[in-house]
Amino acid sequence: MTERGSWEGRPTVLTWLPGYQPSSGEAVTQISGVCLTEEGRVVLVSENGETWSLPGGHPEAGEDWEATLRREGQEEACAEVLACRLLGAVRVEGLTPEPYFQLRYQARVRLDVFTPVFEMRHRVAVSPTEVTRLLLWAAGPIGRALLADALAQDVP
Repeated sequence: MTERGSWEGRPTVLTWLPGYQPSSGEAVTQISGVCLTEEGRVVLVSENGETWSLPGGHPEAGEDWEATLRREGQEEACAEVLACRLLGAVRVEGLTPEPYFQLRYQARVRLDVFTPVFEMRHRVAVSPTEVTRLLLWAAGPIGRALLADALAQDVP
């Protein structure tokens, strides 16, 4: 599934690859998760309380992808990742000379008291139907497919 658009005036092509795990030679620039609470609510974070995203961020040197998700979940959402599974990858073309990947996970989380330390200053846990209202990209084909997969089955 492919979406064409633009980012900061540059044409982009995003391709959703369900279940895809990039090889060690392929660039992975972001890991994020559809983080679900025990009640089935989706955790979102924001720097300003207006623009929302899934918890996630950039892998640090020597850090595996799952460790990145666990660290970023704690740093951004004060959420402990109890279990997770890779949903797939978004292949991004047009922003850099070579394509790169952004990985998407599903995670079951336990929310701690929200005490923001880093850039994310707001956290909400919303019903799955509210996600598309707060995440603009979630209304597109890739966002709908990602959320459907994340909600279709529980984390093992």
